[in-house]
Amino acid sequence: MSIDYAGGRFAPRAALIEAHRDAWSRIGAAGDWWNASARVAMVEEVRAAGACALCRERRAAISPNAVAGDHDTCSDLPSAAIDAVHRVVTDPGRLTRAWFDQIASSGLSAACYVELVSVVATTVVIDTTHRAMGLPLPLPPAVIDGPLGQQVEHDVVDDGAWLPLARRDDDMASATGLPAVPNIRRALSLVPSAPALFFRAFMPHYRLGGLDFAISQTQAEFVASRVSALNECFY
Repeated sequence: MSIDYAGGRFAPRAALIEAHRDAWSRIGAAGDWWNASARVAMVEEVRAAGACALCRERRAAISPNAVAGDHDTCSDLPSAAIDAVHRVVTDPGRLTRAWFDQIASSGLSAACYVELVSVVATTVVIDTTHRAMGLPLPLPPAVIDGPLGQQVEHDVVDDGAWLPLARRDDDMASATGLPAVPNIRRALSLVPSAPALFFRAFMPHYRLGGLDFAISQTQAEFVASRVSALNECFY
């Protein structure tokens, strides 16, 4: 099933449809640190996480660390990668530095983690849009084999996060006092293709031009703040 949103509750504009199609095909291609088959497997694990018994039990527990067990999985991804996908999808508000260090010690490098998060987040954007429009989820992207790019950003700094981040450019800060480069982009900056993938799918939504109706920027910021609060967004 291709991404076209035909028959949905709303009528997305061509720019949003094209952005989602492009992001979907990018997921199906080899990345910098994961091959194409692994990236498509991440899409399948995103969807499996919603029905995972372990994830459900952990979500209901006071602490996710209080519940041990194995994920209901549908792929042969490494166990650390499966845990990362499921936890990012089902319980991101309670991820901790100790958890991150644990999966890192299991062999999931920082670059692999960044690329994984970008694939997972992009899949969530596209799947959520389909659900909001009352449409079935699209089939996983076709696998397009190719060599790994193995690109990383070397101009990064330790800025108190779990991962190296792109440098701040305070001279370009906006009049609001906010940094010119938001933390959500800096968090993915270790692998340049990671923010490129996510923001390709995401930005048509934020620019208010994705649908045939529009709301003001002020209204958009209010909705975004409210949704972030309800989702217990880290930022």
